[in-house]
Amino acid sequence: MGLIIAYLLFLLNLVWIIPTMYPLYIWKLITTGSWRRFGDKLLVKVGEAWIQNNYRISRFLYGVQFEVISEKFNQLKPNGSYMIISNHQSWSDIYIIQSVLNRKIPLIRFFIKDSLKYVPILGHAWLALDFPFVKRSSREQLKKNPELATKDLENVKKVCEKFNGMPFSILNFLEGHRRTPERMKKLLKKNPYKHLLRPHSGGISVVSTSLRNSLDAFIDLTIVYPTENPSFLDLMSGKIRKLKVFVDVIPRNEVPIEENEQFAPMSKKMKRWVDERWAIKDTLIEKEISTK
Repeated sequence: MGLIIAYLLFLLNLVWIIPTMYPLYIWKLITTGSWRRFGDKLLVKVGEAWIQNNYRISRFLYGVQFEVISEKFNQLKPNGSYMIISNHQSWSDIYIIQSVLNRKIPLIRFFIKDSLKYVPILGHAWLALDFPFVKRSSREQLKKNPELATKDLENVKKVCEKFNGMPFSILNFLEGHRRTPERMKKLLKKNPYKHLLRPHSGGISVVSTSLRNSLDAFIDLTIVYPTENPSFLDLMSGKIRKLKVFVDVIPRNEVPIEENEQFAPMSKKMKRWVDERWAIKDTLIEKEISTK
């Protein structure tokens, strides 16, 4: 019964957006300059309220709490520009990250497949809020034509152009996939980590290079669930009521961002940095698990 109530409340929180978002989206499409920026600000306020309400629903029904552990959390600014990286275990990761960082930094956006812009309500909301949509080639297409990988990265660069000169927060799941028992078993021989999948640095290197003159810092989050193989349903049904989120804020000048855009996709120094961060994460998660 509790799960049904939860879904009804989450649905109602989504439905109220319709009469609020669509007029603002239309306003944004037909205006320019300061009037359009005013519409953008109102749309962001709607998005932040939606995120906050989702978290309130979880707290009201189940007392869900996210314990944030960080020495630099108070350094975050609502008008800063951030690149966010995190481990990825469940669909609930995005919900957790949004809840923890909501209104502490600019509205968090992440790259979305171009085809998802046609999803009712959510697709339109992502469009209205300027989420970056990118066309990505499938694995089969890349096997037939490897040059498509370069084209995909060029698409990412073009999408990043809209964020230059304005506050932004972009979330990257560098593992590319959710960590599941099946994937861990399949990648066992190629994976040096016990609790994580091997990260990919090419995408974040390209984005970081494209936005290097606007970035303030990187935010590295490590989400530690109280159970193995958590699911979004576990969180929404109250089976997970408390978890830890470790937040590290790393100044831009401490990250080896590739200056040359031509070398960014294959940047060795960015790959080393990402691997080092993942080694720290893996050790941190192991320490948390072993102390339970």
